[in-house]
Amino acid sequence: MRGLYQIFSQAALLFLVLAAYTSTAAISTNSLVTSDGYTYVYDQVTAHNASMPTFLFIHGYPASRYSWHHQIRHLADAGYGVIAPDSLGYGDSSKPTAIEAYNLRTMADHMTEILDAEGVDKVIGVGHDWGSGVLSRTVVFHPERFSKLVFVSVGFTPPGILLDVDGINEQGLQQLGYTPYGYWYFFNSYDSAGIISQDLESFFHLLYPANTSAWGTNLGQLTAARAWLAANKITELPSWLSEHDKDLWLRTYSQPDTVAATLNYYQALMRGVQVAGELLVTDEDRKLRVPVLGVSDAGDLVTLPDAQRQTTEPWAEAGYQERSVQAGHWVMLEKPDEMNQILVDFAQPVGASA
Repeated sequence: MRGLYQIFSQAALLFLVLAAYTSTAAISTNSLVTSDGYTYVYDQVTAHNASMPTFLFIHGYPASRYSWHHQIRHLADAGYGVIAPDSLGYGDSSKPTAIEAYNLRTMADHMTEILDAEGVDKVIGVGHDWGSGVLSRTVVFHPERFSKLVFVSVGFTPPGILLDVDGINEQGLQQLGYTPYGYWYFFNSYDSAGIISQDLESFFHLLYPANTSAWGTNLGQLTAARAWLAANKITELPSWLSEHDKDLWLRTYSQPDTVAATLNYYQALMRGVQVAGELLVTDEDRKLRVPVLGVSDAGDLVTLPDAQRQTTEPWAEAGYQERSVQAGHWVMLEKPDEMNQILVDFAQPVGASA
């Protein structure tokens, strides 16, 4: 009987251990009012133990923290910590319409206030699209808060160095036959918010395309975005999104001031809002002194993979590596399993096997 009891006891103990590692980690939604009065809402998961790093996810345009939902769930269940805010202007966070509110250096300070509120000293920073711009400022102005960096689709955008939209479009026209950033001029126009708001469903299908191979001419090409919306084009959903995903996006973007607020990221950059706060940044300041990973999406015809390496690798003092995924711009949604594994592999300590 004693031997049978020991067998059952050992089996019960094994069951409890396995349950502890396979249970679904709790994801909480928290909020913070920053020192300058803006509210940020973010998803948060505490790391399983002190040896597991925390990821800071910063989404891009036109998205929300929901764009990382595949990664948040996977990493949380694997024991990693996660912090994923709705950036200023998006989702459940504050939506100021004044262009001056979209100073990326100030947003960098906001990110560190969130980390402080959660008691997290260092993170692995992950930025996608405009999130890469916010991440770039956060690591330059607060380098002590990062152990590693991941730039997805868009690379490091060094503060204080002009993003030459005209030059990018001229080069694209010569080499590709279209202007990759032609839509920036529409986004910077006085009537863009009104047009997008009137044709929000059409705008969704433009930005989340079923046919990624046509994105260069449908979005990037000069005047194409305005023409798409004028025609109120609606296409089928891409295979990697559900009707629930679309409905959630439409509800989120239908909130008051969301369209105008989020366009301010483009308008603030093109109208010089970032200049004063970045004027004194030096090349020494811009150096990235932690390991850097670039995740490029081979099918992205707007934020081009080659540009990601060109803007990031020269600043990566502690090493740069790149992973290319056969996907369009929304790689974390299109290829979530591959993206998840890339992040887990990169999070491993140097010299450790994945």
